Amino acid sequence: MLSAASWAHAADVRIFAAASTSNAIIEIGELAKGEGLPRMVSAFASSSALARQIANGAPADIYVSANVRWMEYLDNNGAIDRTSRIDLLGNSLVLIAPKGGRLAAMPVVGVIGRDYSLNARLAGGRLAIGDPAHVPAGIYGKQALISLGLWASVAERLAPAANVRGALVLVERGEAEAGIVYATDAAVVAGKVAVIGTFPASSHEPIIYPAAIVAGRDREDVRRVFAFLASAKAAAVFARHGFMPMAAKP
Repeated sequence: MLSAASWAHAADVRIFAAASTSNAIIEIGELAKGEGLPRMVSAFASSSALARQIANGAPADIYVSANVRWMEYLDNNGAIDRTSRIDLLGNSLVLIAPKGGRLAAMPVVGVIGRDYSLNARLAGGRLAIGDPAHVPAGIYGKQALISLGLWASVAERLAPAANVRGALVLVERGEAEAGIVYATDAAVVAGKVAVIGTFPASSHEPIIYPAAIVAGRDREDVRRVFAFLASAKAAAVFARHGFMPMAAKP
């Protein structure tokens, strides 16, 4: 759990957010500062780890999850203000490989189908993925692989990571032959990884990023920052990072 010493000022608004949102939210924090809003201090990790920390009393004001499941976990534990909850963002799931590597040199398949021979293409290598037991990107990835009939052939070839950015790093460093990440993550290191296919949206649950104010943390500064996250100005930043804004307000 993050210690109290991690936070410099009591007036800061503390955001616990899915690792995949880190670049966008850091940029939005700078934009918010220019708008005269309180300083946004953010912690980024897997949605599951952050949800558990909040449930155990970590000092978060706002939670942004990469899937509905972990927001429901906090809601069921009375740990969020459910009246504040919104669906903030959408995303998509892609298959990536190290740029310049063997898989990246193959033709891009576009949308991955049931006839995609993923195991053969791995050629004994590993498939990096957020841990399907709890990491949202891994949960979505497993759903997609099962839906497409590919799971059984690659289940023993997984390189599970603590969060989606960890899976991205394994591919970026060439430590995995391929990986399943969000499209937004692939864009972060576009010079080092190549997108070699996209998983059809119908192959997994909708990728929704819900956001909410943490129970007992509702105060004016928190509400102002929360509203800014759902504003058109923040939406423009999220969109530039590849997200699909769902709650933009003027």
